[in-house]
Amino acid sequence: MENQKKILKGQVSTRDKHDKNQNDFMLQLMKYEDIGIAYYSDQDYNKRILTHPNCEDLKERVQKNLVKTKNPYRDSYIWIKGEFLDVQGMYDSIQGREGVMKALLATEQKKKEDTKE
Repeated sequence: MENQKKILKGQVSTRDKHDKNQNDFMLQLMKYEDIGIAYYSDQDYNKRILTHPNCEDLKERVQKNLVKTKNPYRDSYIWIKGEFLDVQGMYDSIQGREGVMKALLATEQKKKEDTKE
């Protein structure tokens, strides 16, 4: 599981970069369409796709999608990390109980020795 945790941690950052790069790519395509397509189509806005006058809110929708997109690898990483913390908590509680039991046995042993004297 520790290996999976390391792999997922790398995938989280890779997916975040992918989402950001995809958003940047769409914005660059829109910018290209503003400049390049406008020049080659003699300023005919009806030939545009991404920056067509009917698609005015496309840029805002692309930005909203970046915010709404969830990274499934992040959720998996957080889940595995939580499981590790649960296991560590159980281990610590067992170690603590063993310490208490040893102290209790030592106290009982001391009481027996004190009563014999």
